[in-house]
Amino acid sequence: MIKSVIWSSMIDYPDNICTTLFTGVCNFDCEFCYNKGLLEEKELDFDKEILPKLLDRKDFIDHVIISGGECTVHEDFEKYIDILYNNGFVIGIHTNGYTPEILERIIDKIDYVGMDIKNDFENYNEITKREIDVEKIKQSIDILLKSGKNYEFRTTVYPKYVDKENVLKIAEYLKSVGAKQYVLQKYFDHNKTVIPYSNDKMNEMKEECCKVLPTLLRGI
Repeated sequence: MIKSVIWSSMIDYPDNICTTLFTGVCNFDCEFCYNKGLLEEKELDFDKEILPKLLDRKDFIDHVIISGGECTVHEDFEKYIDILYNNGFVIGIHTNGYTPEILERIIDKIDYVGMDIKNDFENYNEITKREIDVEKIKQSIDILLKSGKNYEFRTTVYPKYVDKENVLKIAEYLKSVGAKQYVLQKYFDHNKTVIPYSNDKMNEMKEECCKVLPTLLRGI
């Protein structure tokens, strides 16, 4: 399940230093995904290669993020959540929100969820390259808002499919269901195939979204 580890990260868990565990498989196929290369990586042995080091460093870093790919689709995901929880770690996950039934089962054991909202609900399939039941995305948003847990709803602004109109629709929906904040992430094109929006354009989108819902801008 675990394909890669960042043992000390200052960006994956808001306001905390954490260890980030990356899984490889995903139930979406977003063409701009930064982590597709994880599919080719060898799986790490959680019990032998990861847990002992986590425990050894726990006095210094006790926050753990499980990211992806999509971490919730793995057979061992809930088992690893239980192991981390029972060992006293503060757990967060990064998810696309497409498995609300699993999120519901683990929500009491985790502290933070960073949830990607890929696009407005009328245009989700363009990004994911999958036929998406957006009601599942909405269910996950609802679970998070009712849970009282720390959350972040964020959108990577991929110029090929996401523009100001799309992010405004997302901000309007989030406000309508009671979210307190939204995050826009600037897209970075490592393959030089899609030109990212300029910093000025990203700031313009942020300011428009702020008229609807407090919005942060990341990546510029």
